[in-house]
Amino acid sequence: MVVPKGSDDMAKAHEEEFEVAPAANKMQHNAQRSQQDDELKPRRTFLSRVYLFTAVFLLFLNFFLAQYDKFVLSYFQAEVMRSLHLSSSDYGILSGYATGIVYALLALPIAFVADYVQARVWVLSVAALWWSLCVLFQGLSRSFWQILLARIGMGIGQAPVEALCISLISDLVDAKWLFLAERYVFIFSG
Repeated sequence: MVVPKGSDDMAKAHEEEFEVAPAANKMQHNAQRSQQDDELKPRRTFLSRVYLFTAVFLLFLNFFLAQYDKFVLSYFQAEVMRSLHLSSSDYGILSGYATGIVYALLALPIAFVADYVQARVWVLSVAALWWSLCVLFQGLSRSFWQILLARIGMGIGQAPVEALCISLISDLVDAKWLFLAERYVFIFSG
């Protein structure tokens, strides 16, 4: 076996270097590697940043409107109860159980299917269109059963919104900015 001249000396020096300060060398190595990784990453152009902020803002708006539409009925409780001749128990069913149970039962399965078929943007778009139509039907309803069906349909449409918004933001935003992006979307809209 032919050993290049000086390889033993280099190996010993390398071993001594790691024996003296293994933690410091490891941290320095990780810092250099992180710096090299940052240099290899493509820099975001102005247009890509505009696209990123626009996409995150639209996801924020989608999530905000889903939350607002869920609770909009409670802002007009007296008028709704009076115009539809609802009892307090009927109103309780409309404001809580109609969307809450459907939302809880369908959120994870719909989000799983959307991730499985890799059609998250399409599922989110169809869900937003569906729940928007159901909100419109709520405004046009003239009886308890009509508004109940519209609220259940709205719960079906809103079920995948939260999971899909989180998933899409995590795909768009770099890891070091992910917490900040998701914080603004969910704290300011929830």
